[in-house]
Amino acid sequence: MNNLCIKQGYLGILLFIILNFISMVIYPGGTIIEPDTRGYSFFYNFLSNLGESTAKNGEDNTVSAYLFNSSMLILALSYFLFYVSYLRIQLKFNRNKILNFLSLTTILISLISFVLVAVFSADNSTFDIHVFFVKVAFRLLLLHCFIQLFIVYKSKLSKRMLVSSLFFCVILLLFIIVMEYGPNPFLDNRSLLIQVLSQKMIVISILIYFFVQLIESISLSKKFNF
Repeated sequence: MNNLCIKQGYLGILLFIILNFISMVIYPGGTIIEPDTRGYSFFYNFLSNLGESTAKNGEDNTVSAYLFNSSMLILALSYFLFYVSYLRIQLKFNRNKILNFLSLTTILISLISFVLVAVFSADNSTFDIHVFFVKVAFRLLLLHCFIQLFIVYKSKLSKRMLVSSLFFCVILLLFIIVMEYGPNPFLDNRSLLIQVLSQKMIVISILIYFFVQLIESISLSKKFNF
């Protein structure tokens, strides 16, 4: 049963990718700088644009928004199910109750915040709330990853998980710096390009990090007879 809860993560990643791809294909068009463009631009549209009820060109975006928001909920639920199962393994090699509690708490609040990012879309009426939960989600995810990095380093169980955790912490930290102190995406296309690519890179990194965690967790579950 524990392995099944871990392996479902592969399905969660796959569904997230498929739903986002379909959402991009049917997105009507428009960016925050050029509202008259047609279709979704990988380089100039944020993923959050997919979740807006009205596309930037003014057309209805209900179907695309439904698919994107569903993908966020699915990935958050999938990671939660995985992490609960992984935590049972972690308790075998990490007896520090404070670290385990902080690890669980930070990822739980981060996942809830990611769900609220979908609930409160980037539409004008809820934009400020949307941005607030984006910042909460990524900052707590960074804190969680640093805690996990420390736990994995202390345990010396998996070199691949240690290296992937370290790289992800660095990439996530850089993303937060760019998001907070980088150019204003509402200024011009160059600034928009930087912020959009930064977002795409962190999303891809999250999926890769999740994938590596799944592989290593299955290996650890066998080692600890779960």
